[in-house]
Amino acid sequence: MNNIMDFKPLSHLKAAAQLEAFIAWAQATLPKGIPNQRAHAGIRWDMDSWHNSGITSCAFTAHGSPRNSNPKNKKYMQPSFMDFSKALVVHHRVFQGKKSAKDVLSGARILEFALLELTETSDATRVSAAICNRACEHLKAEFPDGNSAYYRSKYVEQIVALMMDKKLLEKPFRWTSPLRYKDSGTLKEQQKNSEKKLPSRESIRALGELFNNDLTSPLDIITVSACALLLSQPSRIGELADVERDCVVFKDDADGGHRMFLRWYAEKGFGSTTKPVVAGMESSVERVIKLLTPITDEARAYAAWLEDHPDEFPPHEGVPLKGQDDPLSYDEACAALKSKVSHPHSARKIFETKWLDSLAKRTALSPAAQAVLDEIRQGWDTSKGKRIYVNGSLNHFQFNDRAVITLSKLNILVREKYLPKDFPYTTPAEDGKKRVKYRDALFTVRTGSLPDETKNNFAMQRDFGVEIATIHTRMTAQLGGASQSQSIFQRHGYGDLKVNTHAFRHELNTEMHRAGLSQLLIDAFSGRTTQGSVYNHVTVKERTKAVSAVHPKTKQSNAAKCLEKIITNKPLKLSDLIDLGEGDQDRVIHITHLGKC
Repeated sequence: MNNIMDFKPLSHLKAAAQLEAFIAWAQATLPKGIPNQRAHAGIRWDMDSWHNSGITSCAFTAHGSPRNSNPKNKKYMQPSFMDFSKALVVHHRVFQGKKSAKDVLSGARILEFALLELTETSDATRVSAAICNRACEHLKAEFPDGNSAYYRSKYVEQIVALMMDKKLLEKPFRWTSPLRYKDSGTLKEQQKNSEKKLPSRESIRALGELFNNDLTSPLDIITVSACALLLSQPSRIGELADVERDCVVFKDDADGGHRMFLRWYAEKGFGSTTKPVVAGMESSVERVIKLLTPITDEARAYAAWLEDHPDEFPPHEGVPLKGQDDPLSYDEACAALKSKVSHPHSARKIFETKWLDSLAKRTALSPAAQAVLDEIRQGWDTSKGKRIYVNGSLNHFQFNDRAVITLSKLNILVREKYLPKDFPYTTPAEDGKKRVKYRDALFTVRTGSLPDETKNNFAMQRDFGVEIATIHTRMTAQLGGASQSQSIFQRHGYGDLKVNTHAFRHELNTEMHRAGLSQLLIDAFSGRTTQGSVYNHVTVKERTKAVSAVHPKTKQSNAAKCLEKIITNKPLKLSDLIDLGEGDQDRVIHITHLGKC
């Protein structure tokens, strides 16, 4: 951070000049995010998306045009407002070190939408309170339920505050979002919402049966093992990327026994910790490691080789017996790249289509890969080729390609295509985070090693790279959240059961509340830096029973009346529960995360 200075506005400049200076500062600061790994090498200001360049969820699309929408229908921000938005992202991610740019971009998009509507310009300096209010009207119409509109309006509020601080407004103003946070509704509505967040008993039972069966598919083993680990202590699916092969530690408890803990890295600022395994799940954790080790050991060893030999082409049976810098024919290049050549396509055509054209479509190439592609393209014979006849018949076409292809150059292309940008680490860099390497991660697998048996193998990746097996998209599909894929439940005869990986976290948090743990302990166990009462799904009847037990002289005959008051959200008084003595003051009972008062 020492080499990145914040933008300091000059008092004598007007808003338009301040904005130009702010953008110039951001253009100069963007590449400074590469050394501290807040952006990847090769990131450029003129890109319309920085998502693949190390700034997650960052695409400069207009409001109503998602990052993953069809390219033909995708709309981008106006050029001038896009530059302003890019400067916001640089300040947010590269200077401040925030993890994602998704929030600040969602605020910028709706702000531009309202700005264009009311002023017919994309001049950010003309943002006003009226424009911000109009943006909130659109948000309220687009997100009528829940608090999505409220949260997005707060991102607009943050942008306005930054613009005020940096003197980017033509007419300075202070603004607070008019949208208000919505409460959780009635107790019945809260209970209905809670039930949606918890896993069904059927899904838990099915996963338990599958976990204890003799599964043979690596994909099935990965899926049930991940679920078992998430049920052994409350965690997030993304945190599995930082779980090491040797993650189990034992500690002595107060009674002289041994308790199993897992070395863990909790996301969202909590950091490194050791989490106790839920009592009764110790054998399941041991089985997870026993199941995973045979199908991930080779991938960890391969990841170690890739890290230790960065300048060598990955070895396999098809690699030509040549030096790293010896010229290769196209047939030899395809053999090294595991690209099958079959009539009527030539090896040269296969190499061009599957490698040169495929990589050229990527918007975020490393400088080394871009240099290799440029060299090959510059020496590429773009003619139709010279016809070569044998015995009077056309045999092949001869081309005058000047570029020399070697294993060293193919090594750069292979690693660009198949290795994660953060390799050898499993996750992006964060301030103060000690990252885990693929060579040590429990869930490391080779790319292409977990085929969905219901899909065509032709679409599978080659095994040149490594990845974390429990990526969110794969787990979502395997647990019934993707209609185009057959889930583990469907494959094994459990029908259309579905479960969200985050539901396991809600389940364990709720059970800990039932066990009487304080909110403070539950938050620490779950790896949270803020109170997580939203994870408490204890039912209304259970809470009523707890309230009725607040005093040994509770009026048990009055339980039904108490329940009715709680369900209808009416105040519950001490006199509803106990007989008050002479001079005792009747009070309303409150329940907080600290207890009852």
